[in-house]
Amino acid sequence: MNFVLPDGVKKIINKLREGGHRADVVGGAVRDLFLGRETNDYDVTTDALPERVKEIFSDERTIDTGIKHGTVTVLLDGVGYEVTTYRRDGEYTDSRHPDSVTFTECLEDDLSRRDFTMNAIAYNELDGITDPFFGREDIEKRIIRTVGDAKVRFTEDALRIIRALRFSSVLGFRIEEGTRVAINEKRELLGNVSVERIYTELYKLLSGEGAYSVIFDFPEVFSLILPEVDILLLPFGKSENPLVRLGAIFALNSENPSGAIDLAMKRLKTDTGSRETLRDALRIYSEREMSSLSDMLFILRDFGEETALCAVEIGREVGRYGEREKKLLCDALKSGIPYTLSALAVGGRDMMALGLRAEAIGRTLDTLLSFVIKGECENTKDSLLACVAEIK
Repeated sequence: MNFVLPDGVKKIINKLREGGHRADVVGGAVRDLFLGRETNDYDVTTDALPERVKEIFSDERTIDTGIKHGTVTVLLDGVGYEVTTYRRDGEYTDSRHPDSVTFTECLEDDLSRRDFTMNAIAYNELDGITDPFFGREDIEKRIIRTVGDAKVRFTEDALRIIRALRFSSVLGFRIEEGTRVAINEKRELLGNVSVERIYTELYKLLSGEGAYSVIFDFPEVFSLILPEVDILLLPFGKSENPLVRLGAIFALNSENPSGAIDLAMKRLKTDTGSRETLRDALRIYSEREMSSLSDMLFILRDFGEETALCAVEIGREVGRYGEREKKLLCDALKSGIPYTLSALAVGGRDMMALGLRAEAIGRTLDTLLSFVIKGECENTKDSLLACVAEIK
């Protein structure tokens, strides 16, 4: 089987070969080539030592990305390609990283240290496919299997546990029985993995079509990842948004989903924006009505468009909301009725001209916005100023 590699990748492989070394594309890129999936992430492995790689590419810019572990990034036309020397890993004492690495001239040594057979395949256009662990066969059978003893692999690096689940979700692959048993047996080792890395993998997992099935099949693992909820009920919607899916799980499995998601995302050290959006979307889900246009306008006023949309999608994902609520949101956005103070026909200077000061200005403008949303006052300067007298 011949694959067409990008010009930049071919240039790197050919220059290394001209320098007397072998080089191959390896890992996920080869797997995706077999699957016909688009990929822009090409890693190159070689028997050339890091300093030799830098020497061969002395006319190009190189970056010592992880030179102690054999990785040099070569920049070609502004695109970075990681080139890594064949290596053997030393002992793992933290269930995450090898204590040391040893460079080797044997490609099979390098492939033997990789996580799953589907990621332990190398390819170049001259030598073809190198597949000592039958990864191609597992890809064809759509199976996820570790290279070697699964319990050893997961003990070495516990992140591989959730990576296996993520690949199953995204690729639709079945996890081989021995690998499945080892995942459950070694799941407690996830406590040695940084929460940031766990969330990154969880987010990718939730983007896959098989996300809910994987969670259903491995409840003990997910109870460790998300201890704030009992994974008993799973959504049945078809959202492709990982945040909506995460919010839907909390909506179904927590008495206080807004508080629970806030605690979980703080613990996982997620970005503040995502955490606040989900927290407030679940507040809307739990506490607010969506039965009228004014209900939706008040939600938009209090939380904004992004959060309101997230709340609607979470509700749709769990079957609480449907097309009606989505249409209400669209109607509210298209109505032209203001739901922000900046859209009012009057502002702070108009209030000051009427003699209002400080807190009274903000309070009055908020009240005027409520009048407009309820249809009790038109959004014109004359009408709003006339309403101020009633507020006083």
